[in-house]
This record gives sequence, structure tokens and C-alpha cells, in this order.
Amino acid sequence: MLVSVLASGSLANSLFIRHGDSRILIDAGLGVRSLLFALQELGEQPANLSAIFITHEHSDHTKGLNSLLKKTQAPVYATAGTLGAISPGFMRRQKAFPINGSLVDVGPFTVRAIHVSHDAAEPAAYQIHCGHEVVTVATDLGEVSPDLHSAFCESTIAVIESNHDEELLRTGPYPELLKQRIASNTGHLSNRQTSAVLRECKKLKHTVLAHLSEENNHPDLARDSARTALDNPEIAVHLTAQKTLGPILTL
Repeated sequence: MLVSVLASGSLANSLFIRHGDSRILIDAGLGVRSLLFALQELGEQPANLSAIFITHEHSDHTKGLNSLLKKTQAPVYATAGTLGAISPGFMRRQKAFPINGSLVDVGPFTVRAIHVSHDAAEPAAYQIHCGHEVVTVATDLGEVSPDLHSAFCESTIAVIESNHDEELLRTGPYPELLKQRIASNTGHLSNRQTSAVLRECKKLKHTVLAHLSEENNHPDLARDSARTALDNPEIAVHLTAQKTLGPILTL
């Protein structure tokens, strides 16, 4: 199985998973040209996609979706609230299906949506089972629910938001209302919150720190916080960026 972060950050988010002939894309927040280029770097093209899953409607997760759908027959899955928020008529399109409370099988993958707390219509994280491997992806959320916490504890790969350092956010240049929104339970996870989750994850092989703020965080702070929380030095810690492909993980 291959797992690759195509982009992650406040400008663009997208993740690609492949096993055998099945290919899943989670979010399409890159512009379509950048998305096509990232797929080409992996030797892929949109026509190969088996399914697309959207976490929520914000543009950094959906910017390239409509253009991408002109190049693929892959169905789109998201919660009903997200599909309705993307555009008024999106749920009526033949390719779009709500995933509320159900599992979706895509080849060897079984995908489950998990509700998350974020300032969107009906945002979700996704847990993907494939054989003995479990990937959980949660990139925009203000707190970790018990259900999501359990999902991470079951996972061999955790793609988890580590958006900000609390002190850098507090003393940084953002307006006070924006600081409050980011730090709220419908905003974004801090390095401290992420580390508290990772501390209890004993099955991990890889941790991927996502959605790092360029203004309110630093890669070294995020990585060191996660590394300290993980008591097993064999668990790899990876960083992501919104303009750079990677990491690319193979299991």
C-alpha cells in the first residue's frame, strides 16, 4: 500500500492512497493543474481514481474538485452536509453519495467517516482499513472526540493535524478573533493536543503531521512535540507542506 500527502496546509489539502488497482483521493484542495502534476509525480492520472472522499467544503479541500470530475468517473463520497455545502446541486449529481453512518468498500479498502468538530457544515475524518493496515486522516478539527481517539489508537498510519504552537499563536500577529477561532473546539489542533493523542497510540508505524501553520508553528516544534509523545523511536514522524509533495509512505 502507498500513502502520499499531495499537499497539506491552509491553502491546499489532498492525500492519495493506492493498493493494487484501487486508488483513493481524500480531498481535492489543490488547483487542478497542481493536482494533476502531483498525481503524475506518482505515476498516476485522474482516470485511475476509484473514489474521492471529501472531509468538508472549505476551498482548501475542494478547490480542484469540479475540474477533476471532468477527468474521472470516480464517485465522490462525503457527509450529506458537506455535499450540500459544496454547491446546492452537488448531491443530485450521479457521482456524489453521502457516507453518513455507513462504510464504503472500494476494492480492498473499507472507509469509515468519523464526525469531527470544525467550523464547517458536517465535517469528517476518515479511517481506511486495508488488510492489516489502518490509516486515519483528520486534518481540520478543534478537538479529538472519543470515537476519533479510538480510531487513531487502532491505526498504523496517523495523518493528524498539528496546526499551531499555542504560544506562537497567542503572541502572533493574527487578530484576536481569529486567534480565538483557531484555538476553539471548532478550530484547529495545537501541537500539544496532537501529542496528547499520539501518546496513547501504540500500533503506529508512521505519524504524519498535517496542516502546519506557516505563521503560528514551526516544523521543528511540531516534530519535537510529537517525537516526545511517541515512546517508540521506531515510529517515524513525517512533516507535510502545502506546496510540496510528500511524504510518500509504502507499507
